[in-house]
Amino acid sequence: MSQSDVKGNSILEIPLESEHIAKILYSALLPETESIPSERAITSISVKGSSLIVEIIANDLTAMRAALNSYIAWISACMKTIESIDES
Repeated sequence: MSQSDVKGNSILEIPLESEHIAKILYSALLPETESIPSERAITSISVKGSSLIVEIIANDLTAMRAALNSYIAWISACMKTIESIDES
């Protein structure tokens, strides 16, 4: 079985301090879900209470890893920005 034979989905549920922060992240990440750089992975995001939900459906493991890494990096950058604004 090769990597191209493996299809799957991944769901990240990220608990946050408040629903307000979850909605800020949702708004920041929504454009990324609408511009599809690859047909190999499709992503949707939603807010459930104070959690951000990221669901990725990928045609292969390489596409899954790339999508997961991208969303984790974007969420991390957003959280650092929010924290720096809160500190000022």
